[in-house]
Amino acid sequence: MANIACSQKIENQPAVTQTISQQEFEPTVYQLIDFFNKKDFEAINQYIHKDIGLFIVYNASTSPTMRRIEQLNNLKSNNKIIENTIPSWVEDELLGVSISGNPKIQYEQYPTFNPCSEKVNKLGLYANPKEKNIEALKIALDYYHWELKHYQFEKNPVWEEYQAIADKIAPKTVKVVYIENFPGILPNDEKNIFIFYLTQLDNKWYLTILDFYTMDCSA
Repeated sequence: MANIACSQKIENQPAVTQTISQQEFEPTVYQLIDFFNKKDFEAINQYIHKDIGLFIVYNASTSPTMRRIEQLNNLKSNNKIIENTIPSWVEDELLGVSISGNPKIQYEQYPTFNPCSEKVNKLGLYANPKEKNIEALKIALDYYHWELKHYQFEKNPVWEEYQAIADKIAPKTVKVVYIENFPGILPNDEKNIFIFYLTQLDNKWYLTILDFYTMDCSA
């Protein structure tokens, strides 16, 4: 689990029209939390859509980037990566995910915090279907597209495929944010944060994005 530092904020986003069934949404959230706590990545795979994949968004040196993977099992060994590999520190973050207790989901505005000062206005587990919810992936895709054009890489980059997927899932996606104090740490010190996104497709909620970019101190 990463620390919050430097200069990135979780901001409240413009509202979009979206409703969810808590009876379908909440069991998926709690099941995934349980699987992440147990490091049961094979079980998590059942929540990764075969055509969408799972986008992992993170900070690469000084710029946002992402990787799309088909499955999470076999981390540190033979994980099948669609494009390149994810950094070892991102794998370590996944292996270090820990959410304590069984926090109630708050359907309201996401917490706002200032990573530079570690100040946060509230803790807990949040999901707000009324807010725009794929901003981390959008930031990474925008930069990825600029990089491909600027350095004249592929004429028909995989970016187009990724953008099409992002456009498809955007109106059906809800961001889940978990923020707590680390055990034994004073309330205003380092925070334990985990951000993931669920997308409703074919009447089922799928895990589509893991956000390690927002929490990165150098982002």
